[in-house]
Amino acid sequence: MSTNLTLNQPYSSCVYQRNSDGYATIPVAGTVAPGIENVLATFTRLQVGAVQNLAYAVPIVQTLPVDVNGNFGGGCVVPGGWYSLSVSAGDTTVSMSKVGAGEVFVLFGHSFIQGGHDKSHQLPATDERVITLLDSLDQRNYQFGPLVSKVGPFHGDPDSWGQLGDLLVKRLGVPVLFYGCGYGGSNLQMNLDVINGVTNRTKLPPGTTDPSSRQPFAPLEDVLTNYVPKTGVRAILVEHGYNDRGTDRATYTDMLKRFFDYVRSHWQKPDLSVILVQEQLTPVQGSLYDIPTAQGIADFINTYPNAYKGPDMNTPEWFGIFAQHDHLFGPALDLFATQWADSITAGSFLTKSYPYGPTQLPDVFPAVLYKAPATDIKPVDWVILALAGLCLVGLFIYKSKKLMWGFLLLGLLAVGRLTGKV
Repeated sequence: MSTNLTLNQPYSSCVYQRNSDGYATIPVAGTVAPGIENVLATFTRLQVGAVQNLAYAVPIVQTLPVDVNGNFGGGCVVPGGWYSLSVSAGDTTVSMSKVGAGEVFVLFGHSFIQGGHDKSHQLPATDERVITLLDSLDQRNYQFGPLVSKVGPFHGDPDSWGQLGDLLVKRLGVPVLFYGCGYGGSNLQMNLDVINGVTNRTKLPPGTTDPSSRQPFAPLEDVLTNYVPKTGVRAILVEHGYNDRGTDRATYTDMLKRFFDYVRSHWQKPDLSVILVQEQLTPVQGSLYDIPTAQGIADFINTYPNAYKGPDMNTPEWFGIFAQHDHLFGPALDLFATQWADSITAGSFLTKSYPYGPTQLPDVFPAVLYKAPATDIKPVDWVILALAGLCLVGLFIYKSKKLMWGFLLLGLLAVGRLTGKV
């Protein structure tokens, strides 16, 4: 019998967000020839380089239900790690070389997040477990792969994110996925205008000329709508403030609050964590400092639930860097990656934040869970059942022992005939 086995999920090389206990629910779904009752999914821990974690060396096997049309699917719970997957039905097996349970981050902001200024200092990730989206905004194929030359769907260069990924997977021991949603030259007000449906926008981000465009919000909107429901997410990493200069402290705090209130409410993630770059709170020669918006960022971090401080540009290391460039060049990219990694620690952020796992999981159950044995009920059987029913009714009315014995005898006779024993 041909099984015609196909595998639609998970996505190859994708990383699925683990929960607070370190486990991720990875969707496994596909089709098989109708009539196959069960499909087996086997996750096998992969060795990466010289690192071998023997705690989960035993393969994880899960049976997936199949409906009458041959659709199979379910969520397989696995510990954080890097796996190969094989799915078997009958004598057919389909394999996927890499899939992960780990951490998922969304990058959002202006040029410090999108990057691409220093073309001579673009360092790809060296660990195969550092993953990004390979799709672009106009090409949604759910393709994932190593973070080498882009951070999809919108960043053209690895910038600091390959380095950050290497630091995180080395420390955490699990794969990491980055979505690139920053837009250079944008500000927070532009995003709020899109959310609020402003159609006559006069200030647009570089490269956008259509006021009805949803830029610069479109990359974040795309990821939160189409990808995060499938992979889950730990947090949004944010850099905004410089390009909103001219906004007073209280107003900017309120802008941040309104924006992330919308994100959490619209995508039904009320505890979604945000980590923000703390910009300069005092004048720093050569930098793009803007004191009121930086103060607004500090107030937001201190008062908004599940908001955390990321890289702090008030540390001495940044002063010498800003004397050379007002954007991220050379050592600034390295420092940016290191400070992001320092803010995503197991002892503070990871234990306090609330991760969201995939919400769009395959939910396939057999259309027929139980098949009753075929029976051939003859007219005489209907007569016996009817007489037994009359005896039961009379028993309740007249409390007669004769009717009770009649009901029992007729009931036994009916059961015996229907089961083929009489």
